[in-house]
Amino acid sequence: MRAVTLAVGVPSLLIAAWFAARDVREVDPATWWALVPALVLSTASLWMQARSWRVLLPHGTDPTAADDAFFTSQLVKYSPVGGFAQAAAQAGLAVDDSTGAARATTAMAVSKLTMVVAAGCAGPVLAATNPTLAPWLRLLLCCTPAGLALGHPAVLRRSLDLVGRVLRRPLDPAVLPDPGAVWRSIGWAVPAQALAGASFAVLAVVTDPGVDPVQAAAGFVVAWAVGFLVIPVPAGLGIREAVIAVLVEGPPGTKLVAAVMLRLVVIAAEALLAAAVRVRSARRQARPGDPGPRGGPAGPTG
Repeated sequence: MRAVTLAVGVPSLLIAAWFAARDVREVDPATWWALVPALVLSTASLWMQARSWRVLLPHGTDPTAADDAFFTSQLVKYSPVGGFAQAAAQAGLAVDDSTGAARATTAMAVSKLTMVVAAGCAGPVLAATNPTLAPWLRLLLCCTPAGLALGHPAVLRRSLDLVGRVLRRPLDPAVLPDPGAVWRSIGWAVPAQALAGASFAVLAVVTDPGVDPVQAAAGFVVAWAVGFLVIPVPAGLGIREAVIAVLVEGPPGTKLVAAVMLRLVVIAAEALLAAAVRVRSARRQARPGDPGPRGGPAGPTG
């Protein structure tokens, strides 16, 4: 699974990075300094997303293996099959002696739901900061935090049933994470989404100082959710930018420039974290006396 993921993901990531870098070269060089704080914010956001996923896995799961599954799987979301490949890789790479396929798949599905629920918390913020939106859209945005009901076991079971139909793979409700784990996952996902929005806001404000940073951050988070739900599109390419153009005030060119710069930043953050977790895993395997996920000696590496 890891070999296939890397074989597909690395070329896809490199191609996406090449296109993003090509577009950024056309941006005013005076704004390039903003890539650094945006990269810091995006890296912190991805780390929190990984924690949001990890808390859903069974007790005793190796944290390094969980991080490896998350960050390595991010590489294939830029492939032609987009979100389907990323989700399959994340679940498949998490399977080990303590986490079976059913638990890994269910935890993956729940983690996706908690990220979308967390994004919904930005809806009222966007409605309050952008009065130019249509009244019906502002009302709809004010209702998006209702997704927090996902923390209730009955709602979670129904939601997973729907996800299973979309994925054409029934999910076993018997291996659902406990409600406390779901709430902890949401607790990590909310600041993760906020940091992702802040990363976009930094780039938007630098490009056009007249942009409302709070509105830009909230608009990005909502646009992320829309782009994520369009699963077949690789990493929401094009969808997110189109939604941002509608939800965030300001010249379309400003928002497009910020979105292009952010795409390069996110790709860089994903590559850095995927490499870091592989290095950490390799170093640990090189020390056979180190404790494994259950506290005993790690198994042989060969």
